[in-house]
Amino acid sequence: MLIKPALSTALLFGLTLSCIAQDKPESKPSELEVLKDSIGVWDAEIEVWPEGPDSSSIKFKGVETNRPYGEYWIASDFDSEFMGQTMKVHSIVGYDLDQKKMVGTVVDHGPYAASMTGDYDQKSKTVRWKTKVKDANGKPIVQKTLITQTSANERVLVLSVPGEKKDDFTKFMQIRFVKRK
Repeated sequence: MLIKPALSTALLFGLTLSCIAQDKPESKPSELEVLKDSIGVWDAEIEVWPEGPDSSSIKFKGVETNRPYGEYWIASDFDSEFMGQTMKVHSIVGYDLDQKKMVGTVVDHGPYAASMTGDYDQKSKTVRWKTKVKDANGKPIVQKTLITQTSANERVLVLSVPGEKKDDFTKFMQIRFVKRK
C-alpha cells in the first residue's frame, strides 16, 4: 500500500513553496520572502485516491506547523489522523548550494527517510519536487509533487506516484492548505 509513504512525503511538501538560499546574505533572493510566508499553522484538507484518480477517494484533515530553522531553512511538523491511526511527519527543507536546488528530508514513524529535490518557478508560484522514497517493503519509488501558491493564505499540493507504464505518473493525493489567522 502506497498510502503511508506517499502521505509522509507529501504532507510536508506543502511548507516548501520556496526555500531558496544563497551563501551571501546581501544576495538573498526574493523567494526567501515566500519561505517566510509559510511560517505558521496551516489547516490541511487531504484527499487520497488509493486505487487511482478514477476511483473513490478518502478524505481527512491535518494540521501543519512550520517554523524557521535558521535564516534559510524551515522545520515542519504535520499531524493528522488517518484510518484511526495518528500520523506524524517531520521535515527540514532548504536550499543546497552545491546542487543549486531546493532539498529536503522527510521522516515519519517508519524506518526510511525520504529525500527530495525541487525547483521553484516564480512565474507560476509552483515548486516541482522529485522525491525518492521506499515503500513498506524497502523498494525504492520516485514520486512527483507540485505545490502551487494560489493566494497568500492558500496553497495546493498534488502528489503523483508511478503509474503502470514506465515514466507514467498517476495522481494519488491532493492537499489544500489554508493558513490560520
